[in-house]
Amino acid sequence: MSKVIRILSLSAVILTGLTTLTRSQNRPAAALPAASDAKKFAFDSTKSLADWTITGDVAVDAAKGRRDKGRSLKIGPGAKALLNLRDSDESGKIDLWIYDDGATPEDPKVNRPGPRWGLVQSDGKVLAVGVLYAAYLSGAEGYTATACDGRQWFEKLFWLGVNRTPAGWHKWTFDFDPEVGLQIFHNDRQVNAVDSRKTGLKGFSAFAVWGDQDRGRKQTIWLADMSVTLGGPVSVPPTIEADPYDEKALTAETTATRPVIIHTKENAPAKPKLEDLPLKQSVSQYGITWTFEKLARLGQFVNGDWYLVGPATIKAIDPKPLYGSEIPKRELDGMDRERNQEHRLRNGFMLNPPAKMQVAYDSGVRNWFDPSLIQRLPVTMKPGDSLVSTISMPKNLVLSAQLRNKIERGVGDGSPIRTAAVLTCVDNPQPPDAFRPAFCPPAAGQQRIYLARNLKRELLPTAAAAESMPNVRRYIRFTQRPWVGTCFFGFEEPVENMPQYGLEYGRVVGISALVLCTDLKPQQKEPLLLNFVQIGIDLGGIVRAGHPGWTGWGGHGSGRKLPIVFAGLLLGDDELANINKSFPKASFGEDEQTAYGDCWTGAKVVFAGHSGIDAATGAGRSRGSGWGPYEHTPPSQWEDGQNTSESYRRCCTSIGWVAQALALRLMHAEKPWSHDAFFDYVDRWMYEDDAAFVKAIKETTGRDHDKEWAKQGQAWDAFVNDMWASHRPALKAPTDGWKKKRDDAYYRTAVANPQE
Repeated sequence: MSKVIRILSLSAVILTGLTTLTRSQNRPAAALPAASDAKKFAFDSTKSLADWTITGDVAVDAAKGRRDKGRSLKIGPGAKALLNLRDSDESGKIDLWIYDDGATPEDPKVNRPGPRWGLVQSDGKVLAVGVLYAAYLSGAEGYTATACDGRQWFEKLFWLGVNRTPAGWHKWTFDFDPEVGLQIFHNDRQVNAVDSRKTGLKGFSAFAVWGDQDRGRKQTIWLADMSVTLGGPVSVPPTIEADPYDEKALTAETTATRPVIIHTKENAPAKPKLEDLPLKQSVSQYGITWTFEKLARLGQFVNGDWYLVGPATIKAIDPKPLYGSEIPKRELDGMDRERNQEHRLRNGFMLNPPAKMQVAYDSGVRNWFDPSLIQRLPVTMKPGDSLVSTISMPKNLVLSAQLRNKIERGVGDGSPIRTAAVLTCVDNPQPPDAFRPAFCPPAAGQQRIYLARNLKRELLPTAAAAESMPNVRRYIRFTQRPWVGTCFFGFEEPVENMPQYGLEYGRVVGISALVLCTDLKPQQKEPLLLNFVQIGIDLGGIVRAGHPGWTGWGGHGSGRKLPIVFAGLLLGDDELANINKSFPKASFGEDEQTAYGDCWTGAKVVFAGHSGIDAATGAGRSRGSGWGPYEHTPPSQWEDGQNTSESYRRCCTSIGWVAQALALRLMHAEKPWSHDAFFDYVDRWMYEDDAAFVKAIKETTGRDHDKEWAKQGQAWDAFVNDMWASHRPALKAPTDGWKKKRDDAYYRTAVANPQE
């Protein structure tokens, strides 16, 4: 499993494509053009260099050819060979063979450009592949691509994950497709680490080879059997950025089309008759249209999601699901190209998606995409079924995510899914105040439908709202579309539906719950309340259906438990309200990363590490990297893994938990939450003066945590800080519980039983 870690901006190294560290792809290069279209360079005599501009030790070598035949072009240290091909920057394809004997400098960790070869744009910009040495690069073992001005070779790097071994001749292909952009192949296998749009090249006009640089042991390389095919202008579409949560989009999405009605037992709406429901051929939501084989009776749940009285057959979905060769070549991303053509998918759907880390919405989903789950139309729905449909992200779109981050298809660990909607099939009309049943039913045909009239709104506090109250409509929009994430790392989470990282997941649910605990008028709260309860129903349904939960993994894994407990409390569902007791082996990040124990700072509650304590086994998750429990040891004993945990404690977890803890305390929900260490840990985070501890960490580890955003005593959001200052001291629970000794057997057992 690929392990993807986000740590804000803690890394100063720019290595685009680092998460594809070992991916030399299995997709063969496109077929070569007709021989008559390609100009070949055989280097059979000195006349072969007539079109080249030569600097330094460049010569035809009669003793070095592929398969011990023919000749080659030798490029010695400090040399350069430049081949001008045309005046304009356009498309084309270059095939060549490079002989690399695997030679390395005395110290391969010192910054140094080794031999390089690649494309040159008319303004001097370069995209070259070759051997680059640095402390953060494995130049002795593999190849790197660089996009630069031809002088600053370490400006933007792409680690290719292609081994230099075995020593000898290797084929390289630079295919600048007029529609797809630049594609690079090594020995006819595509290397997906290079994103054409990140190179800065709009085409190429020349090809160049640069020899090894600097002092010490230097390397000579050889070039042979080169062919060049020139194409026309490049027409790759420009990148478009959009924010689905900006004010314009917010106004369009949240403008009320249905009146806000607070359904209670006193004004409970009547259940409609079948003939009262409209007969429709199709229905649309969030840009997705489902078309039925026959007219169907349709209704809406209290949150606006659609249901049909079934059975019924869906014959078409728009946007149309695309399979294999139906996907335009220019839309294929790195993950697509790893897969067989018949496994490629766009705008996918799943009938009754499993409560597992397995999905088939889009072949760009990393780790969790399972082609065996791909479904095709027509699809028949029967009562009890849920259909999740998606719209895929196009390659040229960059979307702003909730609160933070920008997501682009095929870049880093971003999701390739733009939005999702849920269509539910029921056996009879539902009351207008019915919540949609969870999209992951516990068993085939089983649906649990709750009614808004039964919400225990009296459990919601009316704490005075701080002046820094966020735009409530924004949080209504954040929670409006279904949060259909059953997997992890955000790889499959629709960008226009839900938060994309655990820190933001925790922030959105915490602030949503905190807003609902203020003295806003009931009419102002109701849309957010309905949305938030629906999220809890869905997440609780996922756990009920057998999902293992969301483990603590750096910042990932936070935010799922609160909506479940919240929904359970307000719906009177004890199983959901007491989710820890109901499903004791289910993982939730906030629980797994906090525990009672003796901290080196003197506190009696600890952050349990990047990967925390496994809820199912009670073992500390070291993951072979020292990522488990660590705060019981002083910084002088910390190694890289413990320092990583401390970074995540400060950047991506604690600072986003404060609103959750405060909302739960305001609701007096500590008992159903059933993990007191979480509350005491958040109190510690907010009240412990860490100035001396930050200094001690720097003195012993060299790690500096004195940035304002990394200090204790604060939440990420001003509203949360203001609400905490106003309301936490007034609550009955003491604010110094983190100083008191508690039963720490759970933590000591975890420390004694590390899980690799």
